[in-house]
Parts: sequence; structure tokens; C-alpha cells
Amino acid sequence: MNTVLVIGGNGFLGRHLVQTLYQHGLSVRIFDLKTPSTRLVESVVGDIRDAEAVAQACVGCDTVFNTAALIDWGPRSRQRLIDINIEGNRNVIQACYRVGVKRLIYTSSIDVVFDGSPIAGQDESLPYPDKHLDDYGWTKRVAEQEVLAANGEHGLLTCALRTAGIYGPGDTTRFPQILQSVKNGKWLHLGDGSARFGHVYVANAAAAHVLAAEALIDGSPVAGQCYFIGDHAPSNFYAFFDPFLAALGFPPTTRRLSFRMAYGLAAVSERLAKWGVGPSRPRLTRYTVASTCVDFFFSHAKARRDFGYEPVVSAETAFAETCAWLRSAGYAR
Repeated sequence: MNTVLVIGGNGFLGRHLVQTLYQHGLSVRIFDLKTPSTRLVESVVGDIRDAEAVAQACVGCDTVFNTAALIDWGPRSRQRLIDINIEGNRNVIQACYRVGVKRLIYTSSIDVVFDGSPIAGQDESLPYPDKHLDDYGWTKRVAEQEVLAANGEHGLLTCALRTAGIYGPGDTTRFPQILQSVKNGKWLHLGDGSARFGHVYVANAAAAHVLAAEALIDGSPVAGQCYFIGDHAPSNFYAFFDPFLAALGFPPTTRRLSFRMAYGLAAVSERLAKWGVGPSRPRLTRYTVASTCVDFFFSHAKARRDFGYEPVVSAETAFAETCAWLRSAGYAR
């Protein structure tokens, strides 16, 4: 790699990936809706839905990372999800063909294989489900399939990294939503506490992307492959976050809702939202309930074998760094 483009480089994972690439001494360019705060790298402002803008951003780059995506589990967001996650990704693939990019690394998601059924430590041989619980998982699946199908076309090599639940400094999704629920007195545990979920610290996810890109060469086993990316041992979703909340000064919750009750409420909430009643993004969806109430974690042994992925940040350090950022960002009680 010499000159790399990070699409979505001003996002949560994107910022950490840009920093990691820069520290590797690479020439880095960002393509995003917003201008990043750093001036250490080149920035191009644009929309992934604009095919010409994407193509121009790719000019001169040998490697492209597509980390951009709309994350939305609401039942009224289907068209926007298609436009960004599918059509936008198609623009990226076509741009790579057009300007001669050599490598495309796509940030996928564990959601591409999830239909609500328990998954405990399985690997990439797990097939795609017949049906997803929401449009987000489906659009990520379509985009992943199209990236992998593009491998070997027009000299382009591709791979996809299915990240577990990403957390860490700069989190714009999980921690803000959880802490808002805590402050509003709406935080409660779903299920009986036995289900395990896989997380990955953002710096470890960024490191995995760089390793995959470095290994993505002609004849490599990485070409055309997908990989689950986690780091440390899975744990119950709520048990994972409770120590962070305690460190920020919030008392533990004793409120709990059974899986069956929560899933039923979620189904009703989704139906109402689809009819235009209430918020477009219900607090409870079948996906959010199922993903926290049944086992949902994977093995990253294939990534270890094919491109040497191992977590570069320990669980203890990840916890300390995340807590420090949360305090500095004003999330402490």
C-alpha cells in the first residue's frame, strides 16, 4: 500500500483506521460527508451516493477501505439503507474498476448472518439466513456479497471484515444511546442474563483492517473472503456495559424484562412504526431484543490464520481508555 482512501473516514471506525494507517507511514485520503478535525491527511467532502464524487476520490489510490454505512434498525428506513449501503457500495466498486484501484476492503457486520437464532462461536462457513430481522442486516449482506463477487474483476482484489459490536473512544452509536437511556431512567436488562455477545475494541478492529489489506495480494487466501473480527471473550451484553456505567458513577439497574415479553413488545413497536405511529426508530426492535437475548458471537480463527490478526489492545486497556474518553466527553454522572 502507498496511497489509501478511507470512505467514511470521519466516522467512528474510520477515524481510528485513518490514524492507524497514518502511523504506518501511508499517504491517507478521507472521503466523507464532513471535513475531519485532523489536518494530517487529505480530505475530500462528498456523498457515497454520488458516483462521480466517489470515482474522483479514488483517483491515485491503490487501496480503498469502505467503512461508510447507514446504521438504522428502524422499519421506515429501507430506502435510505438501500441508497447508502447498497447503491453507495456499488458506486465504490465501480469507481475501483474505473480508476484501477488494486484493493478494496469492505467493513461488513456480524448482522449479515443473523436472523435471531442463537450463534455461539461459529465461523465463516455459517450460511446467510433466508430472512433478516431488519433491512440493515439485509443491506449489509447484499453489499458484502457484491464486494466478494467483485474479487478478481478488472484487476481488483477484495475482502470483507464482519466486525462484532465496536466500542471505544469516539463511539457514536452504542454508548451514547445506552447512557441516554440510563439518564432517562429507561435502562433495563433484557433476557435472563445467560446470552453472550461479541464485542471488539475499535483499535483492534482498525488493526484488523490494516492487516487484511497488507495480506490482500495476488494468490493470497484473503482475496474474495469474509472474516469475523472480534477480540476478547464474549459476555452478556448488559454485563459487558455495567462496569462502564459503574465507573461513570451510575448505580446498577435491577429492572429486567423477559425475552418473550420484550420480543412481543418489539414486534408491536415495529408494526406501529411501519404504519407511521410513534417514532421511526422504536427503542425496542426484534433485532435489538434477539441480539442481546440469545448467543451472538463468533470465532476469528480464520482471520488469525489468514492474515495474523490478534488483538493489539488488551481488554483491561480498552476498558481504561474507553472510560477515560467517556469522562472527557462529559458522560460521567
